[in-house]
Amino acid sequence: MANAVSGVAVNEECVKAFQELRAGRAHRFVVYKLDDDLQQVVVDKVGGVESKFDDLAAALPADDCRYAVYDLEFIADDSVGDTPRSKIFFISWSPETADTKSKMVYASSNEGFKKELEGVQYDVQATDPSELTLEILKDHAT
Repeated sequence: MANAVSGVAVNEECVKAFQELRAGRAHRFVVYKLDDDLQQVVVDKVGGVESKFDDLAAALPADDCRYAVYDLEFIADDSVGDTPRSKIFFISWSPETADTKSKMVYASSNEGFKKELEGVQYDVQATDPSELTLEILKDHAT
C-alpha cells in the first residue's frame, strides 16, 4: 500500500513481521528501512525473542534513518502484585548525520507506515542514542 503523503509503499513482509511480533511473540524487535530507491519500506533486521534492547540499539545505523518496533517486557507492580506486562513501541530513528533527503522521506512516511502496524502502543522519536534507552522506554510504559 502506498503512503498518500510520500508515495512510499509498504512491503507486505513488514506487516507480516510485525504481526509475528505482536500476536505470535516470535520476535523481540523488527527494524525497517526504505529500499535503495526510497520507494518502499522493507524489513531490514529481525531480533529473535532472546534478543535484548542492546541488540536493537546496535541494529540502528549511526548515519541513516530507520523505523523499528520493539516488544518491551517488564514487571508492573500493581494492585495484584508483580504482573508481567508487554508494550509495543514504534521507534522513529533519524540521526542528525543522516542524509537530508532520507530524513525528509522517513519523516513524511512515518504516520502512514505506523498506521499499517495495528497494535503499536507507544511512539518514540530519537536522533541520538541518548534519546533511545531502555530506561526511556520503561518510563513511557509505566
